[in-house]
Amino acid sequence: MFKSKSRAIVTPQSEHLRLVGTLAMLWGNADFDSPPFKRSSLIMGIGLHDRGYGSLDNFAIGAMNAEEWNEIARRSFYMQYSDVVADTIAKYHVRRLASHDESPERQAMTAEFSQEIDKQLKQYGLSREVFDRTDRITNLCDKISFDFCMDAPESGGVSIHPRNSGDEEVFVQYHVENEVIRVTPWPFSVTEYEGYLIAYQADGYPQNLDPLILPYRLERA
Repeated sequence: MFKSKSRAIVTPQSEHLRLVGTLAMLWGNADFDSPPFKRSSLIMGIGLHDRGYGSLDNFAIGAMNAEEWNEIARRSFYMQYSDVVADTIAKYHVRRLASHDESPERQAMTAEFSQEIDKQLKQYGLSREVFDRTDRITNLCDKISFDFCMDAPESGGVSIHPRNSGDEEVFVQYHVENEVIRVTPWPFSVTEYEGYLIAYQADGYPQNLDPLILPYRLERA
């Protein structure tokens, strides 16, 4: 769950994932290719990238100890979807998160996950380059939703390959503030988009659920 930096509310991982999946659904336009997968596979893989938390989790981002995080990471990684493309996208994300920690245990986990991904790519004849590029899109969508759920002004970005073929990279930037998500250059298929997430009052969560709506507007910077 995400504890707001500005008020006493929390947003569960499941709602964070809903925004990530929405961004994946909207991805692609004349300037940014959508990855060469079925749209449903892309949305599932990116939108369910952190799949080990459950619906109303009580694991605070940034406050978990190593044992808790490692258990969730392993559960996320070794879940198996029948949609192999979606499953591989999710596995890539968990492997990337594990690699950010330089502790021996986490680096061993990263190596283990890499071996499993290599097996899956080989078994199903999947392109490593395509999934490497898609993981950057996962990373960007995740960062945008992550910062929105933290409920405080924040900026960031990720270098993206705008074309499925070609080596050009474009740094896609975003800024989140006051329920507005601004992105440039614009990689989405609509001119703007409005939606909402469901958060809960922190007091009593998750035993006693007192919900509230978090509206957002996605627009060009």
